[in-house]
Amino acid sequence: MTNTTPIDITSFPELARIVAEVEATRTPRKLVLHNKPVAVISPVAAKKQREKTKADYEAFRAAAGSWKDVDTDALLTDIYEDRRRTNNRTPVKL
Repeated sequence: MTNTTPIDITSFPELARIVAEVEATRTPRKLVLHNKPVAVISPVAAKKQREKTKADYEAFRAAAGSWKDVDTDALLTDIYEDRRRTNNRTPVKL
């Protein structure tokens, strides 16, 4: 989530009711002021992951060893060479 400032809504019962509804239904709600959308309330907790199936495990096992023929030293050399040659990369701002 982006940098957000927490707001204690304990003293705002109507807003707390809306938040409880969003949490229960897992459905975002748009807040409108004078017919203009001003904010969105979205559920924070991640959705429950689905159970893994037999096909999931078989696909995982089938992928094992799929890179065994790759020359990792050559791959790393190529990656670093490409990074060195590429001068049009956007600088990273910290």
